[in-house]
Amino acid sequence: MLQKLRDQTQGTAFKIIVGALVFALAFFGFGAFVFTPGEPEIASVNGDAITQTMLANETERERRRMLVRFGQVDPNLIDPASLQASVLELLIGRALLRQSVDDLNIMASQSQIDELVVGNPNFQVDGVFNADLYRRNVQALGFSPPDYLEEVALSLSLDQLRGGITHTGVLTDWEMRLLTKLMKQRRDLAYLPFTVAHFSEGVDVGEVEIATYYDEHHLAFMTEESVDVAFVELASDQLLDDESIVIEEDAMLREYETEKTDVAGGEQRQSSHILLRVDEDRTEDNAIALLADLKKRIEKGASFAELAEYYSEDPGSADVGGELGSVGKGIFDPDFERALWTLEEGQLSDPVRSEFGYHLIRLDGIEMHAYPSFEEQREAIELRLRQAAAVELFFDRVRELDNLAFEQSSDLEGITLALGLQERQVQNVTRTAGERVFVNANLRDALFQDDVLLDGNNTVAIEYGDNRAVVARVTNRYQPELKSLDTVRIEVREILTEAAAKAALRTARDAAYARIMADESVAEVADTYDLEWQTFELTGRSGSPVQAQVLTVAFDLPRPPEGDKSVGKATMGEAGEAIVTVTRVVDGDLSTMTDSEVERLRNLFSSRTSRLDFAAVYKALEAQADITRP
Repeated sequence: MLQKLRDQTQGTAFKIIVGALVFALAFFGFGAFVFTPGEPEIASVNGDAITQTMLANETERERRRMLVRFGQVDPNLIDPASLQASVLELLIGRALLRQSVDDLNIMASQSQIDELVVGNPNFQVDGVFNADLYRRNVQALGFSPPDYLEEVALSLSLDQLRGGITHTGVLTDWEMRLLTKLMKQRRDLAYLPFTVAHFSEGVDVGEVEIATYYDEHHLAFMTEESVDVAFVELASDQLLDDESIVIEEDAMLREYETEKTDVAGGEQRQSSHILLRVDEDRTEDNAIALLADLKKRIEKGASFAELAEYYSEDPGSADVGGELGSVGKGIFDPDFERALWTLEEGQLSDPVRSEFGYHLIRLDGIEMHAYPSFEEQREAIELRLRQAAAVELFFDRVRELDNLAFEQSSDLEGITLALGLQERQVQNVTRTAGERVFVNANLRDALFQDDVLLDGNNTVAIEYGDNRAVVARVTNRYQPELKSLDTVRIEVREILTEAAAKAALRTARDAAYARIMADESVAEVADTYDLEWQTFELTGRSGSPVQAQVLTVAFDLPRPPEGDKSVGKATMGEAGEAIVTVTRVVDGDLSTMTDSEVERLRNLFSSRTSRLDFAAVYKALEAQADITRP
């Protein structure tokens, strides 16, 4: 099936979705893959729903990631609507990949799941897995331990899918040579910059020109229409103490018992092991014989920790003498776990087979962990149930909010009295900018609809962010006004100066280009305009000090004939224009590179090919899928 998908594919790279997917899976517990039935449906992928709750939860996760990533940034600067739209596309991409895993029957083994969980630093104390920390962290992510293990299994399956695509590509020797010739090519180049700054020096803008431009471009110097706004905001967290939310004792007890059942067993076993892998260099019989010998040596007084450090092939535990920490059932490979639970404290096992190889296990201790009492958990359980109830109530209140905004459209007083919300004020909101909740573009757009701006009605209830909604109305409107000439004089002078400089530099650049193409001396051409050539010998495509736009043109130019040059034109953005020449081209050559350089280059090309392969497969899945969006 993978080959069939590969044959059907075409398209561009899908780095953003792949990168975001890997980031989310690695750091945030795979929560976006939890599909909750019965919720309002936002989108669907081949019949699988993406619900309102899923979108809200993942949007909030992404918002928190952004705050962590960018430091002390004002949360109001994050546009919830734009963020939600990008997160929805991410969820659609994840759903497609999950379905591919199911279709291909890709599954992770229990031992792989065990190894990933036990080796997760987020569940370790001093480098050793800690079951209590594990339970706390997965519950903080909104999972029971069994549910979390299911999500880990899905993550591993997705890794297998991606690996099955990216690891099947082949980079042939002739492709390697050709890519090296092109990508490691070096060129002698020069460019003559015609900059706005240089040609502005001779521009003299008079008062008459300034006044004329101002009179002819009044619209460019108008203030932006703005409004003062009154609004009310409803959020689910405002409803936590609503009198309609009653958390019954029985409900909390049921939640407690469910959690207690999910955290299976109170017994924790602390153990150490020595792992010997079975491969082409070691047979099963050799592994069993060596472990049997190590067992005898330990029973005669040899240090288990020292032997583990020397012999064990488990990189996660060998450096700490084979210690695996204290864990409960359901974490290790089933065969490993069965052996561990038959041991007495201090006892050594016989060699035990698992998917990783053969283990010599020692039981170091037994700990009994009593699950916290209901009274200890009561406050946290009540809060969770109250939060869930508040979200349900929020959707009911939003409908009520919207009805009130329509029925009493001339003010917000009825809403504040009926729902107990506080009326707030914001000044000088424009179509392009606003403070507080009006950093949100959708909320600003609603203010400038005719029925709100001209007729004085309330907006509809507009949902944004995570379970938040706003109704707003315009209290004052400020029409655009013409700024005075004195206020914008400097701005007009700069506009006219830049325009004149750009016109002059383009005329000069085109004339200079024509002279160079007519084989005039490049030095004489530069002297005509009091400019200086910037020259670079054997410059590569990367790591060059040459401006990016100039470098691109230089490597797009044809190879010059021997003793001649290729000539082109480049735009340097707002800085100006340039004439570019190339006088020599030296192809990349594998034979002149060291083995390590060749290997790095091969890895680079292979990685790029793999990304393109995966992107192509994803685009094929997307093209064949039945996807509905809002």
